[in-house]
Amino acid sequence: MEIDLGANAFGIDFHPSTNLVAAGLIDGHLHLYRYDSDSSLVRERKVRAHKESCRAVRFIDDGQRIVTASADCSILATDVETGAKVAHLENAHEDAVNTLINVTETTIASGDDKGCVKIWDTRQRSCSHEFNAHEDYISGMTFASDSMKLVVTSGDGTLSVCNLRTSKVQSQSEFSEDELLSVVIMKNGRKVICGTQNGTLLLYSWGFFKDCSDRFVDLAPNSVDALLKLDEDRLITGCDNGIISLVGILPNRIIQPIGSHDYPIEDLALSHDKKFLGSTAHDSMLKLWNLEEILEGSNVNSGNASGAAEDSDSDNDGMDLDNDPSKSSKGSKRKTKSKANTLNATNNFFADL
Repeated sequence: MEIDLGANAFGIDFHPSTNLVAAGLIDGHLHLYRYDSDSSLVRERKVRAHKESCRAVRFIDDGQRIVTASADCSILATDVETGAKVAHLENAHEDAVNTLINVTETTIASGDDKGCVKIWDTRQRSCSHEFNAHEDYISGMTFASDSMKLVVTSGDGTLSVCNLRTSKVQSQSEFSEDELLSVVIMKNGRKVICGTQNGTLLLYSWGFFKDCSDRFVDLAPNSVDALLKLDEDRLITGCDNGIISLVGILPNRIIQPIGSHDYPIEDLALSHDKKFLGSTAHDSMLKLWNLEEILEGSNVNSGNASGAAEDSDSDNDGMDLDNDPSKSSKGSKRKTKSKANTLNATNNFFADL
């Protein structure tokens, strides 16, 4: 299934329990579509959510609302049933908001183009935590719920671990040669995987974040702009050559191609039942791939196939401690892969509308 959105989409997300998918567009609109395996995508609603590009989309409150983040520095909550604006954070950040994820049932995290990360309490409609560990745009975030830690990647080439219990940046990696563009946690919390601008996947062991413990180079030289966890041993990659692939981690291998766009992949998301994979790219197309059909017959063992490969993975950089990280000096880096480079960003509390 696919549909031309009429403009490039930066962010997509699936409803947590029904067949709905939301897309945030470069023109500031929010589109909501209903899908079915036996029919095409049907647009349920179109909302002018932001003055500038809508860069990230997330369903919250069990799918009752959609939260969007924008280059206009704002965050908006929209009612799914009516399309009405529920709450608006006009100046959520001092700079364009680039990323947005769900943290807990009542909190979300947002990251901007200047490297600031904020945690928002959706009940109190206020900022509960703020972290400033990075010097460039926030490219990706993921949350470890068991330890209440947010893992963040940035265009400055570093990964940070933000502890929500202590409100401190607990760990930060050394500077990578390339921008870190995407991140997921795998292997039951033992591994953090980062996609980079040069196409290498960097594997970090949990608790050892100063330097990566392994590198997977088979996707190079195509930048890995999007990562999506399928299970503890497999992830889905979206690269700037438009190719979407299924990749195994420990042992590291490209398992099979899933699909493609004509232009660089922007975002990936899984439906609530993991039957469909949604993808957007710089071609104005929203595509839904039937993963059950694609993966059928692939004979991939989704159990723990790491074996000796994981046992041989060593961590020699020492355990990170719960203190403020020291930063290495670095030269300036170009935002060659950031949304901030393709868009002109303009210019703390939720205000009821």
